[in-house]
Amino acid sequence: ALTQAGVLSSPKMFATLDPTVRGIDLPSKRKVLLSDTVGFIRNLPHTLVSAFRATLEGVQRASLILHISDASSRLSAEQDAQVEIVLKELEAEKRTRLRVMNKVDLLDDEVAQSLLAEGSRPGSRTVYVSAIEGAGLDTLRERIDQMIEEDRVSRVHLRVPQKEGKTLAMLEARARIYSRKYQDGAVEFEADAPESLVRRVKQFVVNH
Repeated sequence: ALTQAGVLSSPKMFATLDPTVRGIDLPSKRKVLLSDTVGFIRNLPHTLVSAFRATLEGVQRASLILHISDASSRLSAEQDAQVEIVLKELEAEKRTRLRVMNKVDLLDDEVAQSLLAEGSRPGSRTVYVSAIEGAGLDTLRERIDQMIEEDRVSRVHLRVPQKEGKTLAMLEARARIYSRKYQDGAVEFEADAPESLVRRVKQFVVNH
């Protein structure tokens, strides 16, 4: 749902065996890759263990693990326990993780709205969404943006001469701009920008 990739979604075992990797733009305009792994299955036949392990190796290198559970399932606790077992086997249990409870559309409307509001609270490590209806996905994007450590985003003030067309275009494309003001042949910005971008435009940064 986040990438709008149109990938098959099915409850059938092994229907979605192949991992899928797609890029998304975060609110900060950073670009990241999302890898959709296979689901974790209890008592996996021994002959398939190595095949599944190969698809899950990306978890060991992930900047952030999205642990997705079915909010409507009575078996969610049991399924979550299986996730913990697999993450420990992969030595990935200590990696930064965000809990995503999907399918809130299958819950009572009042309960669903309450959970969506709870997940949107600043600092929450659990987000509630409905992938099929799109509810909560904006909150999920924001939370991913906040939790990814690489190329951290910070608030900056810049003053860029209008003749610096390439720099202005780069800022428009890669920074999340909150305000701009034109004055004396320059553009003054207040924006959130990743460290890699700030380094490239450091000569235009204004200390406030």
